[in-house]
Amino acid sequence: MNKFLFKIFLLIIFISLLHIIFSFFSDGSTDNFYLRLTSKKQNSMILGTSRSAQGVHPSVIDTVLKNKYQMYNFSFSVNNSSYGKVYYDAISSKINKNINDGIFIMTVDPWSISSKIGLDTTMIDHNSILKNLSNYNVFPNYHYLLKNYNKGWGSILLKKIEYKILLNKSSLENFNGSFTFLQHDGLLRVYTNMDSIYVENNTKRKLKHYKNYMSKNVFSNYRYNYLEKTINLLKMHGDVFLIRMPIDDNLYKLENTIFPKFNNQMNVLTKKHDLKYLNYTNIKDKFRYTDGNHICYTDAINFSNILANDIKNFLK
Repeated sequence: MNKFLFKIFLLIIFISLLHIIFSFFSDGSTDNFYLRLTSKKQNSMILGTSRSAQGVHPSVIDTVLKNKYQMYNFSFSVNNSSYGKVYYDAISSKINKNINDGIFIMTVDPWSISSKIGLDTTMIDHNSILKNLSNYNVFPNYHYLLKNYNKGWGSILLKKIEYKILLNKSSLENFNGSFTFLQHDGLLRVYTNMDSIYVENNTKRKLKHYKNYMSKNVFSNYRYNYLEKTINLLKMHGDVFLIRMPIDDNLYKLENTIFPKFNNQMNVLTKKHDLKYLNYTNIKDKFRYTDGNHICYTDAINFSNILANDIKNFLK
């Protein structure tokens, strides 16, 4: 019996050591979120959902602004980083509380301040990957991996290898399908086929999803209040800008149909807090989108340059 228990003990130790070893292979190929929860506390941040996660390049912002603090993209997705207590707590844990001259770009859209009809506020963001993490700034982040990574930690190494193989066999424009890599500055780079038919099909699927699923959302006072609370938090540490990103025209029309007062709400909010609301939906036709919802990587560079220069002018 003692020998059996000893063997079980050794097996547990061996498996634990394997997991520890595999965790040190984790990087931007692990998933679309993990790496952001392993970096240090940040002085300047880009915040929002997947639109800004893919569409605002920290390196471009840094080049234009020449700010003494590097910009970091701490955006996730509409299911994980819409404005609310969970995202607020994550931002509060991520920000360097010792600075007061940072720059914070908060991207907003109707979905990030809405919730399902009839959903109790206690259940909002209940399934967010950010909920109840013990640490948002540690590598490896064992709590995140234990809580959210269900593929087996051996796949961490396999995904790292797979990414390198895919990268060697593809280019951004002609890859058949798509894959992602989360950069060290928090930008989610999407490698995807930009063939017009492929993009059109992706856009149709995305629009159908928003019509059938997201259209059941309504304006949420809870989320709006946490958006305002997040603004108050960030204003203590620097300059804050509210941004509405460009999207495909059909999706934009859908948003305006469901949330016709959104821009007015943002204008009232920014006036109240003496902020700038930069609405880029009026130049939406200047950019290409992978699925109607996200600006493609190369065009996101151009958008980020426009955004950075606008911010630069306001900071003069």
